[in-house]
Amino acid sequence: MSETLLDKAKQNYEVANTLFQSLANDDEAYLNYVGYHLQQAVEIAIKYELSIHAVPYQKTDDITHLIQLANQNGVDLNLPEYIDDHSEMFTLWESRTRYIINYRLEKRKIERALEEV
Repeated sequence: MSETLLDKAKQNYEVANTLFQSLANDDEAYLNYVGYHLQQAVEIAIKYELSIHAVPYQKTDDITHLIQLANQNGVDLNLPEYIDDHSEMFTLWESRTRYIINYRLEKRKIERALEEV
């Protein structure tokens, strides 16, 4: 059985959850890795939905853009309202958590995102 984008999205969520459960209390720097994998889970899940509906998309990490593309093409993403309302926040997690020195995500935002993703 071949792997799908949905499988990749689920794997990213599981990595995020595992990191959070095992490491986040030890060092808040790990919250950035949790946030990155949550962002990847959301992005890749949306790309999966676009691909199964034959909607082409450019290489992008912009979740807001991907949601708009789905809406324009009649693809029902069935997203939780939280993700739709915070799509820009999730998008920023992709680069800020990796490239900005001393940038830290807030634990409460990670906890909420883990519930919603």
